[in-house]
Amino acid sequence: MTRARPLANIRILDFFWLIAGPLASRTLANFGAEVIKVESAHRLDQIRETGVFPAGEEANIDKNGVFNDCNTGKLSITLNVNRPKGRELCLELVKISDVVTNNFRPDRMDRWGLGYRDLVKVKPDIIMLSMPVMGTTGPLRNYGANGSVIPGAAGLNLLTGFPNRPPIGVGPLYSDFTSPYLAVTLILAALRHRDRTGRGQFIDVPQVPATVSLLGPAILEYTANGIVAGRAGNRRSDACPHGAFRCQGEDRWCVVAVETEEQWQRLCTAIGRPEMAADPRFATIEARKRHEDEVEAAVEAWTAQQVDLDAMHLLQAAGVPAGIVETVQDMLESDYGLRERHFTLVSQPDGTAFVTHKDPIKFVGRQETVDRAPIMGEHNEYVFKALLGLSEDEIVELMAEGVIY
Repeated sequence: MTRARPLANIRILDFFWLIAGPLASRTLANFGAEVIKVESAHRLDQIRETGVFPAGEEANIDKNGVFNDCNTGKLSITLNVNRPKGRELCLELVKISDVVTNNFRPDRMDRWGLGYRDLVKVKPDIIMLSMPVMGTTGPLRNYGANGSVIPGAAGLNLLTGFPNRPPIGVGPLYSDFTSPYLAVTLILAALRHRDRTGRGQFIDVPQVPATVSLLGPAILEYTANGIVAGRAGNRRSDACPHGAFRCQGEDRWCVVAVETEEQWQRLCTAIGRPEMAADPRFATIEARKRHEDEVEAAVEAWTAQQVDLDAMHLLQAAGVPAGIVETVQDMLESDYGLRERHFTLVSQPDGTAFVTHKDPIKFVGRQETVDRAPIMGEHNEYVFKALLGLSEDEIVELMAEGVIY
């Protein structure tokens, strides 16, 4: 007997686009929710056009690698809600849905007549989640942004980089891969609240404030001590050495993180520098921090003669926290079991295959399978016929009018 997925009885009408939003509904879809992605040729999800496409092929909106990674397990309909009939059909879908999502600016859904006040008129217990950049209230509510702007506005860039150098940012669009999990948690909490009380709710997940929560003790440092935290490179105040150290080969590194005196003693022995363990200049964490350049130079003098994996295994065996800086090739090709645990191959109907990531969450000890992302408009017939009961003639007429578009 096949076990039903945990969210198999939940339906989500999904207006998310780009990355941050779709990664939230992706997780819900992977756990069994029926996620109906509302798209339109009138205004494409930009992530269908941006990013990686299969090598040697012309750009195709259905074969964008990022889209296919961010939208696994979903259904796709093409509905132009700029048309009155499109709005009417959307409200009919709201009546049979549990959650409506979007990550537009705060006024976008209201201007379509699909804001929370509009939705509760047709479905009083509907849950609506919005993920605007600065939230739905306040003087900055109408600010829009994406990409690296959000980590910058949230202060992450201030802390990223080395002292006396300009901030460099965090490379990947970091907030796009953290805010979604807040959204998922809040949706699940709202569903639980609805099931217990019969009441839906509006959920506001502003992306910049959500990212501010990642600053860790930097906020407390200022509010308690008046100190503005700066860039510290790879160093940490309560560990030494703490950083990435060069190894043999091109751009190969091993990270070492020593927090305790026992780890320091073990490190000195492992790198062949037992005399450093007895040197009063390095006797405590405070002393090592005062001579951090010298400590790091000694560690890198040893790692530079080592293959990164060998250094990692040797240090780990000695009881010193260490790990290599993995490339994507390392993750996909080296035998750590990561590929089998975390990546899977999905294929479109024409055979185009994509490697995508699984959700690392296990429910009752089981990791859910991942289904492919949808072709644009692939599920129009199922949604408009089976769910809304439209006839073939009605669908053809709506297509001719540019409503199903």
